[in-house]
Amino acid sequence: MDMERRSSLEELMKSMAEASVYVGLFPEEAARMGRKSIFTNSPEPIAIPHAWEYGKVREFLYRISGFLSPKESERRVIHLVNPGLRETKPLDTIAVTPTMTCGFQLIKAGESAPSHRHTPVNLRLILEAPESGAYIIYDGFKVEVKVGDVLVQSNWALHEHHNEGPSDLIWLSGLDSPLLYYLGGVFYSREKWEGSSTIAGEVLEETYGNSLKPISMKAYSWNPLIRYPYHRVIRALERLDSSRGPDPHEGVAVELTNPRDGGPALPTISMRMRMIPGKAELRPVRRVENAVLVPVEGSITVEVSDSPAGNFLFKLSKYDPAVIPSWSKFRVANRGETPAILFEYSDRPVFQALGLFREELS
Repeated sequence: MDMERRSSLEELMKSMAEASVYVGLFPEEAARMGRKSIFTNSPEPIAIPHAWEYGKVREFLYRISGFLSPKESERRVIHLVNPGLRETKPLDTIAVTPTMTCGFQLIKAGESAPSHRHTPVNLRLILEAPESGAYIIYDGFKVEVKVGDVLVQSNWALHEHHNEGPSDLIWLSGLDSPLLYYLGGVFYSREKWEGSSTIAGEVLEETYGNSLKPISMKAYSWNPLIRYPYHRVIRALERLDSSRGPDPHEGVAVELTNPRDGGPALPTISMRMRMIPGKAELRPVRRVENAVLVPVEGSITVEVSDSPAGNFLFKLSKYDPAVIPSWSKFRVANRGETPAILFEYSDRPVFQALGLFREELS
């Protein structure tokens, strides 16, 4: 293109931009014009692989607690922000991937957090908790929490948090709020439970958790189970390991599912708990999903290769989170002698619902 024509084109495009009109550019055209096209040959996520040290995050959580009480802030929580999203508002203060958050909440001994509800769904992995006295109330169901438990909160479930135990309560939370924000689907309301009493949450595990649908009890949540007790998940992993052995890509893994239909535990977030045998190096995988990995027991190494952002090597100790953006090839290894337990959550259900999920297994 000659200089005169290029100048005229640039002037035209400037005028169009001022009117909020843009020309569609495919890869070759965009490259010629020094611009970026969203039609990439393969996914080029704006998030990048990254890892955080739980000890450092925990230190910040306690430091901020000196300035914010649950009453003042409603929820005393800090969020991990993906470095690749720092220039993308409002993701620059909340998002670990374009679709999900990874936050840490502290409820000190004797504290409580008031009830509210919202459309973003929420998962909670309990990291630290007293032996007794820590519980959550979801739509009137009182659920005690223990270290390693995973809790799921359906959209619009009324929930409040209490710690009547002698030590502090800390959990990791993951919401789909970034996705819902961009879809225009966020609703929030501060309300109180109007029921006359609460119901022991164990009834949900004894019924829905055992493939039994109670006839006389109504559960309105998308997933009525609420809690996946850690001791039951570990027992399942150990029995699978002894009977079938590890998968070369996954180790020994179970997915947390919705007892209503066997689908993902939450409509936009899937969760897995994996056992990585000692001295094991799993084979590489690449998937169209954004995933967060968190060791619950032991330490692991995560090697990311062939990522648009480059290659990365993360050595994760207990509770250190790492994010693996879509279509980044990675492999997990356990260099220790004993098995490591790895919790993983991702936005896979979103890609599956849109017919976009794919994977490559090396």
